[in-house]
Amino acid sequence: MDGVSCSTPLSGQKRGISGSTIKIIAVIAMLIDHVGAVVLERVLAVNGFWGAMGSQNAQEINKWMMENGSLYFTYWLLRFIGRLGFPIFCFLLVEGFQKTRNVKKYALRMGMFALISEVPFNLALTGKLLDQRYQNVYFTLFLGLAALCVFGFLGRFKGEKRLSRPVGILLMAGGVLFPGFYLVSLVNSLVVVKSEAVTILLYGIFCGGVGGIYYLYGRNKVPGSVQVLCGDMTALIVLMLLADFLRTDYGGMGVLTIAVMYAFRKGRVRSMLAGCIVLTIMSVSEVTAFLTLIPVALYNGRRGLKMKYFFYAFYPAHLLLLYLTAVLLGLENVGTFM
Repeated sequence: MDGVSCSTPLSGQKRGISGSTIKIIAVIAMLIDHVGAVVLERVLAVNGFWGAMGSQNAQEINKWMMENGSLYFTYWLLRFIGRLGFPIFCFLLVEGFQKTRNVKKYALRMGMFALISEVPFNLALTGKLLDQRYQNVYFTLFLGLAALCVFGFLGRFKGEKRLSRPVGILLMAGGVLFPGFYLVSLVNSLVVVKSEAVTILLYGIFCGGVGGIYYLYGRNKVPGSVQVLCGDMTALIVLMLLADFLRTDYGGMGVLTIAVMYAFRKGRVRSMLAGCIVLTIMSVSEVTAFLTLIPVALYNGRRGLKMKYFFYAFYPAHLLLLYLTAVLLGLENVGTFM
């Protein structure tokens, strides 16, 4: 069977499943997810989902569920299965970043397919050629890869004093200001009473806390290590904000998932576990992502089948085919929930 090592222990090869097998699992999960998101969501909408739920009338909702309950259950079953796809792609991105011989070409391919996939993505979700309200997942993966590139570059200076003082000061300032801005904005969006005074107070507490921690524990360490950490935090928050601004699939939390997986990269299962925790914090509906721990635990570290461009091209191709399916069903002008 493809991707499964059939060699004996004497051959020196590890048993388990290869990277291509894990990719196939992710691709199947993604296809199942998008069948629900692109086709079934449109069918549910035509069957009066929005009208029933918008009425807030218990009797009308119950009547709609009696007539469409099986379809609605099937829809959510497909979507929950689909939660396995994104964390696997994030995990493989981290693996690919560590193993690629040319990260520039890797990033170029990712960016190119992000652009290629945008029209099929728009058609699949909205039936329009151009729609800037929501961008495809390749953009999220591209921004995550950009974060890893910054981490790798700054990591060369860790434990050293090679960074110039102006650069070090900028990195340390960014490491406090950008995370502080992001966290305070997040907290402020959750509180009922929003005021400028509360925002300033929270921001001051955060910056003061970081400064206190550095004074107590960081000032005796090598400056390069602290500066690199601040630089990593600055890059991560900026790229998360960019993902949220562009409204990419999974947004800033998707970029954070990739960064967290990279931070725990020395243990593959631990890396995937950390990423799944981040996704579940983002949304409880992502809880089925923890099932991805099974294939990752069986991963033998080998590439498997050479199907690189098949996996890249599958994303826009299957979205286009699902949109054409919606066209054949006469549902192309019906928007999805996403």
